[in-house]
Amino acid sequence: MKPELYQIACEPQQRVVLRRATAADQDTLLALVKRERLNPVGVCWPHFVVATDAFGIVGAAQLRRHADGSREVASLVVIPPMRGQGIAARLIDALLAFRHAPVHLVTEQVHAAYFERWGFRAIDPCRAPRAVRRTWLIGQVGRLGQVIGIARLFGARAPLRLVILERPARAASLAA
Repeated sequence: MKPELYQIACEPQQRVVLRRATAADQDTLLALVKRERLNPVGVCWPHFVVATDAFGIVGAAQLRRHADGSREVASLVVIPPMRGQGIAARLIDALLAFRHAPVHLVTEQVHAAYFERWGFRAIDPCRAPRAVRRTWLIGQVGRLGQVIGIARLFGARAPLRLVILERPARAASLAA
């Protein structure tokens, strides 16, 4: 998405629709993730749900599938003018709607409480699946690099305190 669309996208009363990402969305997804300085590793369009309005993608999130079988809500992004409208919540709802196995999420500690409504709780990193723990460690290394000044060369944000959240397995409900 081009930066000038930020101004257009904040017009009130725009209809936002969720849909599965397509191959044509890959470059936009990667740009959104990089713009927010999130981990761009594993940004792969088939795992994404996107929020769109008349001007294009305004938000996205993926259910990252790791080689060890674990799943992680990742790359959650909503463009700045569209924040505060419940788009992130709708994206998470869509990702988790039919997911009964455990799901993990790595986030800043200050945002952990937001995810409680979906049943996420902080866990000790040692209890997390290896791939999720690796995501957390990459964030921690970025934090250490920031402290010693190296990460700034790569555009890293200020140091973060990251936590791993887990939503335990849920019983599948049968619709009548």
